[in-house]
Amino acid sequence: MNAYDKFSYYYDDVMASLRYEWWLDFIKPYVKPSDRILDLACGSGTFAILLSLSGYQAEGLDLSPSIIDLARQKAKINHLTIPFYVQDMTTFSIDQTFDCITCFFDSVNFLKESTDLDRLFETVYRHLKPNGYFIFDVFSKTMMNRYKHYRRKEDYQSFKLDWKTSKIDERTLKHTLAIKENDQIYRETYYEYYHEIKNLNPNGFKLIKISGDFNDQYQKNDERILMVLQRL
Repeated sequence: MNAYDKFSYYYDDVMASLRYEWWLDFIKPYVKPSDRILDLACGSGTFAILLSLSGYQAEGLDLSPSIIDLARQKAKINHLTIPFYVQDMTTFSIDQTFDCITCFFDSVNFLKESTDLDRLFETVYRHLKPNGYFIFDVFSKTMMNRYKHYRRKEDYQSFKLDWKTSKIDERTLKHTLAIKENDQIYRETYYEYYHEIKNLNPNGFKLIKISGDFNDQYQKNDERILMVLQRL
């Protein structure tokens, strides 16, 4: 088992500080009750579950089988029937279309090349209803600089976490994750990549809104950039 699979078991502990309700409030102007919403890179399903509890028809998708297993367990505990898929967010294929597709918590930044972005936008386009919305976030240069020398060490009840982040060039963050459980250590390294806003407005979509840090407008020093695209 690698560190990311082990991390799946402790995902909600490590991510407990995330304010999922902020993302929910952000998308509310663009969706209505009973709309069908697909959450890409859904992790343990917390946001999809929140959507379902808020009256939307939620579905979730992630590349990790172990994290999807956790999402399904959580939905069952909440007495919810939520479809979860193990698929790549750049090439997924689901036999239906959605009113809104979301992709939050910097998940787009896992894509390195412009061709990866192209595949993402093309796949999202095919799965959106006409005039449907693609709502996502990316990190800014400000956030990159904040995390250029970052370390998070925490002791939890069942494990210890050592998470290091470094800026290795002008558009790349390197994350080194170590989880210690009893005498066993699990390690994993992964990367995130900065993308210019101009490269996030593809053909076939209309840019509706750019926001920073969940505020009404994007400002230069904001760390998180939120974008709303509408399928034409």
